Amino acid sequence: MNRILILEDEPALNEMMCDFLEGEGYKVTSCASYDEAVGLASKGFDLFIFDVKIIGGNGFELLRELRESGIKTPCIFTTSLNTTDDVQKGFSSGCDDYLKKPFELRELLVRVQNVLRRVFGGSLIKLNNELSFDALQKRVLRGNEPIDITKKECDLLALFVANSGKTVTRDEIYTHLWGYDEPSEMSLRVYIRKLRILLGNERIISHSKVGYEFVPFE
Repeated sequence: MNRILILEDEPALNEMMCDFLEGEGYKVTSCASYDEAVGLASKGFDLFIFDVKIIGGNGFELLRELRESGIKTPCIFTTSLNTTDDVQKGFSSGCDDYLKKPFELRELLVRVQNVLRRVFGGSLIKLNNELSFDALQKRVLRGNEPIDITKKECDLLALFVANSGKTVTRDEIYTHLWGYDEPSEMSLRVYIRKLRILLGNERIISHSKVGYEFVPFE
């Protein structure tokens, strides 16, 4: 189940978006202010949906701050600001899509689905000859049956899959798995070891003092 963080300070619209997306099978957390979003953003979400005119700040600046802190979670802006300059500001701050208000909830769903597919490169990704990763449901499958791995191991694998062939730094991993909590190097090593047992040592390359690179299955 993909986790979505919604930032919308208009209560009725916030509730409508949450109810609709939960009805479509997503796990949704909502907030109404800049500070609330900052506190929640590092909690392992798969997608942000941010209004731009928000209590306590500006959605563009919020996303820019999160990107600078190493949070790469994809983001859709929803806003009544609709000039070309506004759209340019949105994308330059690091967003993945821009939805102008008013919008139909079905259109929002299409945007959510498209961004998640684009980020993860398709829903079902082969890990080896036996295993695949369902990027939208965030689970590892052997055939059609899910196998038992911990949430943090699955979150780490999702981060690797989304950045296949690229070096993911330790700081990026710490932010993704622990957010503002104290990270654990020992726990990270355990997660890496378990994923290597599952996939093969050659699939996760260590880059000394930098991070790890996930080698996609061919």
